[in-house]
Amino acid sequence: MLLGLALAPDAHARPFDLAGRDWEGCADLVDLARAELGAKVVVTSDLDFRELRPGDGLLLLYPENTVDADTLSRFMRAGGRVILLDDFGAGDGVLAHFGMERVPIPRRPADTLRHNPQLAIAEPASLHPVVADVQRIVTNHPTGLKHPDLSPVLRVRGVGEPDVIIAVAGAVGQGRLLVVGDPSIVMNAMLRYGGNKALARGLVRYAVDDDTWGSRGGRLFIASGAFRQQGTFGDDDALSALRDKLRVARDTLAAMRREGMPAWLLFGASVALGLALVTWTGSRAGRVHKPLAPRFSRAIPLVAQGGLAGHAAVVASPTATRLIALLELKYALEEKLTALLGLEGTTSHEALLGKVEAGGVLDARTRQLLRSLLARFAGVETVLLFGKKESAPSRVSDAEVIACARDVRVVLEAAERAAAKAGRRAET
Repeated sequence: MLLGLALAPDAHARPFDLAGRDWEGCADLVDLARAELGAKVVVTSDLDFRELRPGDGLLLLYPENTVDADTLSRFMRAGGRVILLDDFGAGDGVLAHFGMERVPIPRRPADTLRHNPQLAIAEPASLHPVVADVQRIVTNHPTGLKHPDLSPVLRVRGVGEPDVIIAVAGAVGQGRLLVVGDPSIVMNAMLRYGGNKALARGLVRYAVDDDTWGSRGGRLFIASGAFRQQGTFGDDDALSALRDKLRVARDTLAAMRREGMPAWLLFGASVALGLALVTWTGSRAGRVHKPLAPRFSRAIPLVAQGGLAGHAAVVASPTATRLIALLELKYALEEKLTALLGLEGTTSHEALLGKVEAGGVLDARTRQLLRSLLARFAGVETVLLFGKKESAPSRVSDAEVIACARDVRVVLEAAERAAAKAGRRAET
């Protein structure tokens, strides 16, 4: 006996199981449908939308995966009928696609079973054919449905608060859509109530009944829970395959949001992260870093030093403008000429030139070179001090600086020779 118990398969009841005979299964609904329609009933856990025809009906119970609302819409526009019974499943996408939203039922229903407000009694809200033989429905934790245009089918009356519609119906093209906010009304345990059984019979008949535009005579497909979806209605094979892949991706993301990442994905992500850490650590551990001397022991750059060396480093810096070098040559020329000519203080260019010409210190060629140097230096000073770029070019090459320094040296050497000659003559 113990061996038999050990080998016995696990019996886990699944809500809305179409083959389940327990209280929350739906085998009695399938039996009722086959009694009404015979071989036209197709019970499936693998719904292929490509098999649907415009005359068929589709009964969906508490879908656990996102339903392809676009495909359902095309199916109904061609003449098909869709009946969705869902309260807290994955039918929200279908509701949103058709502009519906869920609302709570009254907190104090007018009529209940066993004084339990979650077992509210629903009543027909219109003369819809589905509720033609229905007077009262026993619900089980239903949700209300709200839509401004769809026709009400069932309602729960409230005490001191508005009634709430729990089933709505409407036309979509040539087809029909019926949504009920409580799939448990067709469970095995709930079909013992006469109103619930009458409603189930009405749903089954309505799914395949003829329409005003003609005879339908199709089949009734019944799917429940985590049924698989493939293909699309009215699309070619390539587009249908693409929609299948998108549907799988959408269902995977929805399942991850609802239940967390699957074990295989967590394992793969952990392995990938571990490999990445090992690779990064290995690349860092094997890298040789160049030793750096402490800042307090490093040599101070010339440009950061004071005095003549620091000033010369700033002027000769590769990033400094060569106009600064020309300005230094200007100051050196003016200072040296002022001393050689016996002048005091700061002397203007005109005074320098006048003194040179009056004393005959320089020959004509050297005097002309001095004039051109002083004119150029004046333009450089104007650019640096006042920003007037038209006075001198803003970009000066090293070759130009060297040529200018050579000309300054020529002028100063001629001035020194003239000063020395004048000194010897004064001694004699």
